[in-house]
Amino acid sequence: MKGACLNFENPIEDAVSRIRFAPQSNNLLISSWDSNLRLYDVDSSLLRLEAPAPSQAALLDCCFQSESVAFTAASDGSITRYDLHSGTIDAIGNHQDMATCVGYSIETCQVISAGLDKKVMSWDMRLANPLALFRNLGAEIDSISISGFDLMVAVGAAVNIYDLRNYERAVDLKEPSMDVGISCVASVPYTRGYAIGLIDGRVALEISNPLNSNSTGYTFRCHPTTKDGTAHLVSVNDIVFNPLIGGTFVTGDNEGYVTAWDAKSKRRLHEFPRYPNSVASLSYNHVGQLLAVVSSYTYQEANEREVPVPPQIFIQKMEDSYVGFSSEVSNGECINNGACSKLQNAGEKVQSILFWFFHSVAAMSDEEHHFESKADAGASKTYPQQAGTIRKNGYIVIKNRPCKVVEVSTSKTGKHGHAKCHFVGIDIFNGKKLEDIVPSSHNCDVPHVTRTDYQLIDISEDGFVSLLTENGNTKDDLRLPTDDSLLTQIKDGFGEGKDLVVTVMSSMGEEQIGALKDIGPK
Repeated sequence: MKGACLNFENPIEDAVSRIRFAPQSNNLLISSWDSNLRLYDVDSSLLRLEAPAPSQAALLDCCFQSESVAFTAASDGSITRYDLHSGTIDAIGNHQDMATCVGYSIETCQVISAGLDKKVMSWDMRLANPLALFRNLGAEIDSISISGFDLMVAVGAAVNIYDLRNYERAVDLKEPSMDVGISCVASVPYTRGYAIGLIDGRVALEISNPLNSNSTGYTFRCHPTTKDGTAHLVSVNDIVFNPLIGGTFVTGDNEGYVTAWDAKSKRRLHEFPRYPNSVASLSYNHVGQLLAVVSSYTYQEANEREVPVPPQIFIQKMEDSYVGFSSEVSNGECINNGACSKLQNAGEKVQSILFWFFHSVAAMSDEEHHFESKADAGASKTYPQQAGTIRKNGYIVIKNRPCKVVEVSTSKTGKHGHAKCHFVGIDIFNGKKLEDIVPSSHNCDVPHVTRTDYQLIDISEDGFVSLLTENGNTKDDLRLPTDDSLLTQIKDGFGEGKDLVVTVMSSMGEEQIGALKDIGPK
């Protein structure tokens, strides 16, 4: 079952960007590209509030401060506070470009926002006139998550963790461990850790043990293959952890699939019937009994609105089998006291979750076919990446050829994110110049490019080279490069009896010597 669909007297007219359940009730906050913030009472099936943004800009994110106060981030860069009882709206501050994320820290009373101006900004709401503090991270930010005093910021293919009490520098700066961009980041409850959703359909978890310096990380692919056996490369748009059941979470992807996972047993618990559109956002209520699912186009694909499907919000009652319990319940029955009876108080809950993470995770195996190690995660020739995140000196596929980006320009962003990116690329194998124009919010194919060093041991008369591999075998299937300068350096150095190390570039099934890495006398 897909759950009950919320009914609106006036339908939501544009994509839903975010939903958030309230801290202590079943009121659901909804932000949308139609510039309206809505508050829906799920228990009573009533729309409590519909408030247009003052600037009529698209709302890209929202969050609660309390049951009566909420914040939004908008496409014009504005951060706005809403009094949900009186309807009063106040401007908090502005980014210099689209504000993509907003969150609130209960511990520090700070509103945190981030955006395409590459800044993380914060405001202390205890002050009558809060001053904006900011940090420039040097890259566009698409996702943040707050847990306790920790702020997780997804930047490109890495996650930086900051202490909100003093975030002048990252307390945990992770080098990019993935070869693709991050679409969402979600904090692991009650411990320092996070899960990230990648644009190629993988999920990665990184968990730090507060008792020692050890950490645990692993990666799995939500859908290992499609029906024809090829890799399922679909962006994971959102991840949410159950607030009461340690180690269980759900993912939602761009093809409309929502899946519940048990990381302890490293298995899929349940896959819900496919939703009619992309899953744009997910949210658990405060006791983990209800899961709200947004089925909406997300402006990621060029053909999303060729056959428009209006945005819909579904409320799914979570059964025992969806969250990892083995007890029997009737179809559609909501967990009322089941979760709470298993975790009697907050102390037991934290202890249970920490025990799960740092005793059972280490013993996990890779027996389930849909889980894989990080080393095996990039087997396909290409992966999708949002056009607006591809930079100069990066890679892109243009006209089915792997290219290095030598120039990229972007037109002004409109309300619906239809800015265009103009790419100029150079084919990495034949040096030809290729160009393409893509909407910045759409996905492009990006090639996997690898470089391997080999010692040159011989050059044949017909132009083939013999290379020494690390295991002592020879590689004899490559010709000399076509680049005149590199060809001359290799021939001259080999003729002079020097030791030569060449770098072989591989991508999309092709290989070619691309550089002379080292020349030394024998």
